[in-house]
Amino acid sequence: MTAAQPHLGPEEVKHLEFLQAVIARHANTSFLVKSWAMTVSGAFIAVATRGPSWKTAAVALGLAAGFWLLDSYYLRQERRFRSLYEKVTERGSPGVPPFSMDAERHGGPVPWRAVALSRTMLLSYGVLVAIDTMTVLFLA
Repeated sequence: MTAAQPHLGPEEVKHLEFLQAVIARHANTSFLVKSWAMTVSGAFIAVATRGPSWKTAAVALGLAAGFWLLDSYYLRQERRFRSLYEKVTERGSPGVPPFSMDAERHGGPVPWRAVALSRTMLLSYGVLVAIDTMTVLFLA
């Protein structure tokens, strides 16, 4: 993504490198949130089934929902910065000042609901929430 295109000047290329670094950090954070969500939820479900306690399983369900929201935030930010990246690559794009990192103002609109209910989020957290919900119902 950071390969220099012939029509971009050195300032635009440097700007794109900055944006790519931010995008990579958001993607990494999203991955870490998913990892922690699976680990913590699995640990709580394991504890809940040993003692059988639906309350512990309910905590796992709440944590999974909280991780889903947190991951949605990072994925939404990543998509905003990708939009800003695309605008910077369009030479002569009006309204994007040099070296601007304001993805909220200069990036494209990214609806929260579309991110939270995207295919990857539903596959990751939808399954986790479904398993936690079934455990709560089974133990209740």
